[in-house]
Amino acid sequence: MSLVFKKLSNSERSMYIYYPDYPMHNPYKLSSLTVLREDDKKESVEALLETGLAKLAEEYKLVLCFPNPAQGGWNYTLDSDKEDDLTVISQLQDSMNKEVDTPMTFNHLGIPTLESMLSAWHLMFDTRYLCGIGEGASMAYTFAACKPDAVAGLFGIGGRLSEAALKQAVKAPMHAVLVDAESKVQEYFVEANEAQEVEEAQACGDEEGNAAAGNATQWISYANFANPLQSVTVSEQSLEFTEELLQYMWQQHFAKVRRMNTGAHGDVTARTDLQKGFEWFIEDCAVDGTPHTWLVHTPESVAANPEKKVPLMIFMHGGSDNPEEAAEMSKFHEIGEKEGFITVYPWGTNRAGWNSNMFPEEEDDTTYICKLIDYLVEHHPIDAGRVYLSGFSNGAGMAQVVAMVSPEKIAAICPIDANWPGTRVGASKVDYRDVIPMAIALQKNYDYRMPVWYTYGTREPSYPVYEGCSQQHQYDFWKLFNNIEVKFTPPLDNPHPCGCGVEGDVVEHPYPSEIYPHHHYSIQRFMSEDEGAENLYNYVMMHDKGHEVAPMDPVLGWRYVKQFRRNADGSVGRV
Repeated sequence: MSLVFKKLSNSERSMYIYYPDYPMHNPYKLSSLTVLREDDKKESVEALLETGLAKLAEEYKLVLCFPNPAQGGWNYTLDSDKEDDLTVISQLQDSMNKEVDTPMTFNHLGIPTLESMLSAWHLMFDTRYLCGIGEGASMAYTFAACKPDAVAGLFGIGGRLSEAALKQAVKAPMHAVLVDAESKVQEYFVEANEAQEVEEAQACGDEEGNAAAGNATQWISYANFANPLQSVTVSEQSLEFTEELLQYMWQQHFAKVRRMNTGAHGDVTARTDLQKGFEWFIEDCAVDGTPHTWLVHTPESVAANPEKKVPLMIFMHGGSDNPEEAAEMSKFHEIGEKEGFITVYPWGTNRAGWNSNMFPEEEDDTTYICKLIDYLVEHHPIDAGRVYLSGFSNGAGMAQVVAMVSPEKIAAICPIDANWPGTRVGASKVDYRDVIPMAIALQKNYDYRMPVWYTYGTREPSYPVYEGCSQQHQYDFWKLFNNIEVKFTPPLDNPHPCGCGVEGDVVEHPYPSEIYPHHHYSIQRFMSEDEGAENLYNYVMMHDKGHEVAPMDPVLGWRYVKQFRRNADGSVGRV
């Protein structure tokens, strides 16, 4: 595609953007790479594209952003009398999804409409990569050190970190590849990653480590032993910006790392391999005659023994997301590979979000998911009594809706971060008789139960949980459904100290992650008033998590739901 020049609507700063020759709205995950160079000339961008960046963008579905420095160059020394380039770069990154800054339109759930989505590239915050050359590298190091939450991976050739930048830096882990950078740059990122030298390798070029010119490149690696992706890879040689170096940067580094919204500045985590064991169904009409798209992962052990029936986990994407983004975020299929269950990532019927309110004028996603379950059970070795649902955000709401309307099909659910029903931010009054799926569920002529493991983050809008927020409406419903005592939720001006609105009958505070030992959960377990007092509802808070799926969210959810099955008579049994 052609190179686009774009100026910020609220300032004189500008950038060039390269969009790959790829559909703007599609079921695959797109990433972005911001390149800071030393000048503002179009010719320098074109030279970089010809060097190998254009090929990289087309091959790996990358949108490339080339911010232009101000007339006096990049303010990597953070001088107060110069423009704040930290803010400028953030604004430019936020603006690179569209050629023209026309406002987006949103539906009643706060999700961009399909029409708006078709006019913009969907670039996820967790895979924003940053590259710099010369003084552009100095600015890239400064930005990554001071605003690490906006950078998934860093690559620089040359450059330095000023004393002002070092004072303002927040010491957050950052996956970095540094070529001929000043020693202070190396020292800062090694310290920020709490890394130690682990190897010296011939890493760039062919299998023997030979670069295109025939000269081996010496790379020194530093890594954190708990999380090897908190790493710094250094070459003290002076290397040219070549296609071979770019391919090494992407294949060996950026393709393996993303930044998730856990902690104030995010955490470095792994990307996932979406090749082995996956099968795409694109615009397939087999389920209900309507074109649908979904992604299926079948573990190697299941493929080798197709006669054995296994569980099914369906994970539904967040609003405006897609199947590949959902797979990258949740990695439920990685659990499935170990535990032996099939994972499916469906795309909402309108390719924008899920109709979790079951409004009749919108797509009938509830019927679609129910029919998809029937189709999957028919065409895959799935145990119909062990179908589980999860989802993120709008998809978490949809998982609950399907469980409310068709509990006989679902053994248990483990949704993540639903701000539904009611308003996303603030208190509102909700009458369950006015929320269609809840009204249907409460009119049931059966006495089913639905085991629920629900996860939320403490940097979400309804924390601490208070009277009238979406969380209260949600958990009070499930307590009613599961014959659990519904207790009063305190108001916002005097929330319960547990932060979860109502303290559980059993409370746990685990730190379950070996890779991220600071990840802290509060688990509120609620017991039913049935004979035998079963644990059928769990409100789980992950501390310092924003709107995100943390690595242990699906793991803990799976550990809970896998113990349940749906019996033929509709009752909940144990595996």
